[in-house]
Amino acid sequence: MDRREALKATSLFLGYALTAGSAAALIGGCKAETSTDWTPKTLSVEQSDLLAEICETIFPKTDTPGAKDALCHRYIDELLTNFYDADKQKYFLEALGVFDEKSKAKYSKAFVALNTNEREEILGMLAKEAKDYKDDTGKKPHIFKAIREATVSGYFSSEVGATGGLCAFVQVPGPYQGCIDYSTVGKAYVLS
Repeated sequence: MDRREALKATSLFLGYALTAGSAAALIGGCKAETSTDWTPKTLSVEQSDLLAEICETIFPKTDTPGAKDALCHRYIDELLTNFYDADKQKYFLEALGVFDEKSKAKYSKAFVALNTNEREEILGMLAKEAKDYKDDTGKKPHIFKAIREATVSGYFSSEVGATGGLCAFVQVPGPYQGCIDYSTVGKAYVLS
């Protein structure tokens, strides 16, 4: 299966089409920086902290790693830096403020100060808004949809997400086996 077919299959699995930026990031091998002294390139530190909490609310840590473990906020910073043009970067950074606006309007607190239930309620409000959202240009998705999509693609393209998520991770695959019964392997496999 070539990359185009893999992206189509992934899009169908996720239930929506990938935007051009996310598709380009996946094809281009966009990865989150894992260094301990990481600083955001496009986001401010405050925006990065907000984004980390939004991503973690979308993909929380349970018995599997969450979005923070997969460094999804770092992945999104790389996506913004390397795969978004200046207009889309500006839109994303400005639209990110809607999370705090909704949080302050409902709870009189910033999004990062909310508890889990309050965060989920804010995301639910924004998800409902995103369903009805229509961009006049057709080029800018609702900020919730953009973050959700980037979080999912960042999570499943990370080693943490691949090993702790729905797939089994094999750093160096074994010999080629063209046709095997699914029950003998138990999971889908991904390569990194």
